[in-house]
Amino acid sequence: MRKYVAFGLTLETDVNFTGILQESTAKTDVFINEGTIPEKANRPTRIHRRGVMATFGQTAASLLLNWAGIGKFSISEGNEIVYQQAGTDEGTLRLFLLSEVIGLLLHQRGLFLLHGSAVKLGDEALVFLGVPGAGKSTTAAAFGKAGYAVLTDDLVAIQLIDNKPVVVPAFPQYKIWKNTVDGLKIDNSLLEPSFEGATKFLVTQPLANFPRTPVPLRSITLLYPTNSRKKNERLKPLVAPVELLKHFPLPSQLLTSQYIQTHFKDALRIAQFSEINQLKRPDGFEALNQFVQTVSAQRIHS
Repeated sequence: MRKYVAFGLTLETDVNFTGILQESTAKTDVFINEGTIPEKANRPTRIHRRGVMATFGQTAASLLLNWAGIGKFSISEGNEIVYQQAGTDEGTLRLFLLSEVIGLLLHQRGLFLLHGSAVKLGDEALVFLGVPGAGKSTTAAAFGKAGYAVLTDDLVAIQLIDNKPVVVPAFPQYKIWKNTVDGLKIDNSLLEPSFEGATKFLVTQPLANFPRTPVPLRSITLLYPTNSRKKNERLKPLVAPVELLKHFPLPSQLLTSQYIQTHFKDALRIAQFSEINQLKRPDGFEALNQFVQTVSAQRIHS
């Protein structure tokens, strides 16, 4: 059993994450082990990975997620994940564990979750949201190429500490599409194939330099296509709960009335201390690189 760090938690597990996650000697927060999961998870979701739809289930003690042909996962009390493989390789298993599976565990621990990307600029975090294809991962990759830490490219975890929002760093690896590799002219020697598909690659940032502590949230930007009728503008805080709820990354069955109440309260707190912007994404990779330079310069001089 080894110990690693992801999303600010020390994971004790029989899965080999060496070279992907930072190692830890701290007290264990979460146990991840192989086991048998007899309970059924057969409720459809909108979550797809490798073209396979996840199905969801729930017991009195656990949340269940199942990808046919990949594996079953049981998440309990915010501190235990049990997985049952269905013939997949360890690389794919790692990918699925570090996606919605750990997302369900973070949900149990009360974190505010969004489907998006986040980067660290100076001492602050910038979050980018959008529908699939909006460019959030590509935007994060552009910041990564410019030398900034990519805190996550998929699951954004926000914690309220003293009522102020901070982004919890996920782990040093992120995924990028092949067209992003070509468009940003990223060195292929830094990449390895993703287990999620032939057109995606993995970038592993230096483990020693990856942030371990939460990063104060500066802004959340909703990205829209370049031909969108949306205006580039800062949104009023009162619209934050509705806009952010659109980017909930987990099965919709979790959107209970109790969760919605907590979400609205936390979203308003987030909007009180952070900018909520909407932006038509830069048109093309040259414009994207210029956007990164402009944002970097603004943050440095602000």
